[in-house]
Amino acid sequence: LLPACNLLLIAGHETTVSLITTAILVMLRDRAQWIALGADRHRAGRVVEETLRFDPPAQLLGRIAAEDIVLPDVTVPKGDTMIVLLAAGHRDPAANERPDEFDPDRKVIRHLGFGHGTHFCLGAALVRLEASIALSAVTARFPDARLGGEPVYKPNVTLRGISSLPVRI
Repeated sequence: LLPACNLLLIAGHETTVSLITTAILVMLRDRAQWIALGADRHRAGRVVEETLRFDPPAQLLGRIAAEDIVLPDVTVPKGDTMIVLLAAGHRDPAANERPDEFDPDRKVIRHLGFGHGTHFCLGAALVRLEASIALSAVTARFPDARLGGEPVYKPNVTLRGISSLPVRI
């Protein structure tokens, strides 16, 4: 029971908070995005998806190969443990055009921020809703917000999250 509760806390809370604060940071660094979302709350869903691609809360994850996996440079034998670098894959120019640019208006936003297949996040719809509401509300409420300094990140390799984000309102 304790591991299940721990997973719910981390997966259901920490990642959502990190997603929201990262989106705020990215938009404060790109004023046009902040202003655009403040003026049109319908953009929030695209901002959430692009944040999941651009700088996701879950940077990497571990998996065990269910079968032999043949990659261009290596074969991963069945049963081997792998570390999948999601954030690196999101920046692959073969997967996303202009991968180092934050652009919620891109035609296609591809990411694995909620996993895939059997491992797809059960709370994905709730996270999307919570983040969209929070981001559209904060940008509308504080149209003149400015970054007040550099963020401080939590010391965690797997989950990227901001512990302190100075903002001037």
